Formats: sequence, C-alpha cells, structure tokens
Amino acid sequence: MNIRKRKDGRYEARYPKGRDAAGKLLYGYCYGHSFEEAREKRDRIMAQRPREMNLLILGAGGHGEIIRELAQSLGVFRKIGFLDDDLKNPLAMGRCDDCLRYLEEYPIAIPSVGDQKLRMQWLAMLARSGFVLPILVHPTATVSPSAAVGYGTVIEARATVSPGVRIGNGCIIASGATIDRNVKIPDGTLVGCGRVITAADFE
Repeated sequence: MNIRKRKDGRYEARYPKGRDAAGKLLYGYCYGHSFEEAREKRDRIMAQRPREMNLLILGAGGHGEIIRELAQSLGVFRKIGFLDDDLKNPLAMGRCDDCLRYLEEYPIAIPSVGDQKLRMQWLAMLARSGFVLPILVHPTATVSPSAAVGYGTVIEARATVSPGVRIGNGCIIASGATIDRNVKIPDGTLVGCGRVITAADFE
C-alpha cells in the first residue's frame, strides 16, 4: 500500500503527485503516528486529486490496435497503454493479471479480445479492481439517442445502432454493422463486420 514505518516510529504513506520533465513519476508523502492515520491522510489527498484520462487496454493483438485507434480518434485520452499475457509483444507493459499495478496511472480500462468468455472474465476483473469501464463509440458510428449501451462495449467505425436498441456490457459492434430497432443484444456479444442484426437473431 506504499506505507512504511520509519525509524522515528512514524508511518509514511507515499502517493504519486505528478511527473517531471523527463516523465519520471514524482511522489508526495503523508505522515502519521499509526498506519491508519497515515493511510487516511493519503486517501484524503488522493480523493481531492483529479485522475488522468489514461486508457489501459487488456489485449495487444489485432483488436487491441483497433481499440487504440478508436480511442485516439476521440481525443480524450492522454495516454493509452497495453497489457498482454504474451510478454514478447512489444506493446505489452505487463501481464493482464497485473492490471491493479496500473490503476493509479491508467484509471480507465477495457478488455480487447474476441473470445467472449475471456473478455467477460477480464471485464469482471477490471470492475472488481476499481477501474472505470468506458463505452467507446467511434466518431463515424451512428447511435440513436434512445439506444442504451452497457459499460465495456465498443462500437466501431460506421456502425449503426437504431432507436430502442439495448446493448449489454462488454459487447463488440464491429465496423459497418447495423443493429435494427428495438433489438436487445446480450452481454459479451460480438457482432461481426457488416452484419445486420434483427430481433430474429436473438429469438
């Protein structure tokens, strides 16, 4: 928890407070006569600080690159990083199970993998760890104001989501797909490129 007992008997709690000109992380310190006092002081400071809009993508494969380009097109993320279980991937900063180590620097995270079961496992892991789970919609996609989209869902370029549609959590609506009106898309569904989905697809 970045809290240690000093030689003088006080407890020291460390927290990240910014970066220097070279990008090195800088820390601030709080002190208390007990572990709990130091932690409470640190937590009060952290609660008052705005968190950076940085995105962590779990999965550095082909779909991860699609999500990175989509996120870049939105212009809201200062930094975008990757985790991947294949540490030979040059984009990977670490393994996906290590995501909690990156929570402070990358408070927003989303899984990027085609396998539905694994994607939903990662989504649940991120939620338990305290990450913000975004909804990412490409600027060229059309989403009706009356549609509802669940967290962790990605809607790619030129997709169309019609009025009354309900899309669950952790879904992927690929490029050029069309969701007909009033369709309900279950959690974790992957709608392929160019597909047209009607209510009959989920009867």
